[in-house]
Amino acid sequence: MSETGPPGDDLDRDTITGNDIANWLNANGPEWVLRFEPIGDDAEYLGFVDGRFKLAADDEVIPIALDYFSELADRTRTVEPVSVEDSPFATDDEADES
Repeated sequence: MSETGPPGDDLDRDTITGNDIANWLNANGPEWVLRFEPIGDDAEYLGFVDGRFKLAADDEVIPIALDYFSELADRTRTVEPVSVEDSPFATDDEADES
């Protein structure tokens, strides 16, 4: 479990790019993921989990391509860091440690 607060390098939804998302996830994953609220859609979580970029949405976790980051950045209403333990990427082992 992460003992520190979220990383200080905030992402601004008005200027965020796909490269910003990838760089943030590379720097802060796998302990932290990003929670996005796209305009007109349910929340989505992006993380660098098990050595791959993955998306958690609609009760499933799938690997994604970097192209998706730019598309998500264009339609994001809010973005915030979330510890992996508090995200859909949490494993049963991490939940037991809480």
